[in-house]
Amino acid sequence: MLLWHLCIKKMQKRTVDGIKNATAAQLDVSDTESLSNLVSQVDVVVSLLPASFHAAIARVCIELKKHLVTASYVDDSMSKLEQAAQGAGVTILCEMGLDPGIDHMLSMKMIDEAHALNGKIKAFTSFCGGLPSPAAANNPLAYKFSWSPAGAIRAGRNPAVYKFLGEIIDVDGSKLYESAKRLRLPELPAFALEHLPNRNSLMYGDLYGISKEASTVYRSTLRYEGFSEIMAILAKIGFFDAENHPLLQETDRPTYRIFLNDLLDVNNVSTSNTKVNGEETGGHDDELISRLMMLGHCKEKELAVKILKTIKFLGLHEETQIPKDCSSAFTVICQRMEQRMAYGHNEQDMVLLHHEVEVEYPDGRPTEKHQATLLEFGKTENGRPTTAMALTVGVPAAIGALLLLQNKVQRKGVIRPLEPEIYIPALEILEASGIKLIERVET
Repeated sequence: MLLWHLCIKKMQKRTVDGIKNATAAQLDVSDTESLSNLVSQVDVVVSLLPASFHAAIARVCIELKKHLVTASYVDDSMSKLEQAAQGAGVTILCEMGLDPGIDHMLSMKMIDEAHALNGKIKAFTSFCGGLPSPAAANNPLAYKFSWSPAGAIRAGRNPAVYKFLGEIIDVDGSKLYESAKRLRLPELPAFALEHLPNRNSLMYGDLYGISKEASTVYRSTLRYEGFSEIMAILAKIGFFDAENHPLLQETDRPTYRIFLNDLLDVNNVSTSNTKVNGEETGGHDDELISRLMMLGHCKEKELAVKILKTIKFLGLHEETQIPKDCSSAFTVICQRMEQRMAYGHNEQDMVLLHHEVEVEYPDGRPTEKHQATLLEFGKTENGRPTTAMALTVGVPAAIGALLLLQNKVQRKGVIRPLEPEIYIPALEILEASGIKLIERVET
């Protein structure tokens, strides 16, 4: 027990090491008394915990009349606190991160500026993604995880809806990866990207006040080109199925190869591979390629070979036993992705956010395309690495706290950073902190 407490104290010290006026404390958020005691000692609370904890923290903040900042979406549990927060004179500033957060602030700045010049928003498109830097995108999926892959995989199964040229487009969750489209940004010609629709874009037309004027409202997630094609086929094979698999319920654990063979209905006694220049070839590889094409997962052999390389990179063909805590195909691939697709030492991540707003004017001026781009890479300062995602989520949340401490936010209740009183100073502080936003206008 003494050793456990010593370990906790070391972790707490490391958390605040080098940060002035900071004290670390261990807390069980479900312990309302301890939470209230901690909240009572501060003026503003910043919660970067999972979204499911925010409502409980917000209730304590409202009771004690303390402002709160989060980087998470406003969900139903937070929306229900609107009246209580207003009554207490408390600001619950949500969606103050990257996406949501910086995306809101840039959007509203561009839209409000266009409206101030009597412009009408014809189209609004937004692309955002957390990616490995090009040097770190060194696997078949050109992607890496800094957290559990489960959430990212589930996000790739969400349905989506958006408006394009006046038509409402619904995308079934099972077809999301197939809906990915190629993207090239002229100002970033070295990036081969693709985008997938991100859940409900229509609600942003309402939030931004452009639903009636914009014929296109589209928000998307960015990946490097080729990611979605591979993920779609892994889904077809069955790797994203979350139901318990019969093979994984047995005491005798199957190997990854046996499990893969079962998913593809491959003969387990197929001939073994030989190695050429260190690479396995023939036998089992040929049979897997054949099955991928025969089952209709891949129409061309070139794509089947790419899928095989991904399977081998993830070790899904190996003759080692699957751990006991894997009970479904989904948990198997999550475990493999977590092991094989983590960032290595000194590898950088990258954040890319790009907005395009088409503005038309009633006086005959030519339509303008307003663009804003944020490109940020992970950094290492004084030997301490900080990811681009941590910077672009954490800095806006800190700015939100600063604005509340300085009494620069007058609105009370549960709010987003959509008002000039928030986004104007926030974007200025963001740039002053080193996170650069590039804006341009084309006609």
